[in-house]
Amino acid sequence: MDDMNKDILGILKENGRMSFTEIGDRLGISRVAVMKRVKKLEEEGVIRGYRAIIHRDDRVKMLLEIYTVDDKYEDILEYLNRTGCVTEIYIMTGENHIHATAVANDVSELKYLTKMVRKKYADKIRRIETHGVKEIVKDILGGVEYDRTGRECNKGDE
Repeated sequence: MDDMNKDILGILKENGRMSFTEIGDRLGISRVAVMKRVKKLEEEGVIRGYRAIIHRDDRVKMLLEIYTVDDKYEDILEYLNRTGCVTEIYIMTGENHIHATAVANDVSELKYLTKMVRKKYADKIRRIETHGVKEIVKDILGGVEYDRTGRECNKGDE
């Protein structure tokens, strides 16, 4: 990937709705050149989509650390993937370790999720740890960046 594509991706990361003309003006290339590069990045799977990121302070977030008895945990992954409140799932290095992030309107929904995973996969799980998020310091994928005091950052503050 060349520097121009990196610059285009940086601009789109800041504002995915910016027009090809505006991007071209910022980078000193034509609208058509930007359009061709973006299309190629999309086709290669580098750009996977565009979406509105909505931040809500009234939601609760929990991190789940699931340690399985062996490496046969595809059904656990499938269950987590089907669960609406699970927003991220990672297979971690090390000891048969799954990390998942869940977001809900209420803590009781997250407690229920943990209870169901424990019950449904009791024979496959060695240990589950859950951690409620106390404070968000930085969450660029959630659409908001915070400073250390928890206040929302403005672009000029970064």
